[in-house]
Amino acid sequence: MAMMTDPDAVAHDLAVINDVLKTMHRWYQANLSRAQLQQVVPGARTQPPGFGQLCGCTTQLLSREVYRDFIAPLDNALLSAYPHGGMIHLCGGHTQHIPTWREYPSFRAFQLNDRAAGDLALYYHGLRDDQVLYVNPCPEMPVEQIMAITGGRRVVIVDDLPEPPKKDHRQ
Repeated sequence: MAMMTDPDAVAHDLAVINDVLKTMHRWYQANLSRAQLQQVVPGARTQPPGFGQLCGCTTQLLSREVYRDFIAPLDNALLSAYPHGGMIHLCGGHTQHIPTWREYPSFRAFQLNDRAAGDLALYYHGLRDDQVLYVNPCPEMPVEQIMAITGGRRVVIVDDLPEPPKKDHRQ
């Protein structure tokens, strides 16, 4: 309700919270070695040093306009605290935000699992060519379909595969 009735107060409060988050992220970067610093589920969302991560689970609850106007600039500022930008974790219906994420250079990777993995084609075709997708296969998005959509480009398959996926050598 406050976003509709007192947007300036909401923007102020969210900026204060985000400043605390940026301070915390910068503290970790300054006090942990780059080799040791891995945020959030390091086995499934590992990135090269210099990339940050944030969880975007609740963005599915926001309209495109509310996220774009209130939250995206703050998420961009947080990921911009890292030399190479970073990743956002998504596990629900977030596709309304693809146009916004496409515009921010700090959004470099998207980790899709559960409901979000089912929308892989929308992410793959809607995001920039330099934005990477980490995909957890699921019944709605098996490895074969991931490979058919992406051709193995811009994708990291997050799973213990019994054998590597077959590559179409005609590509």
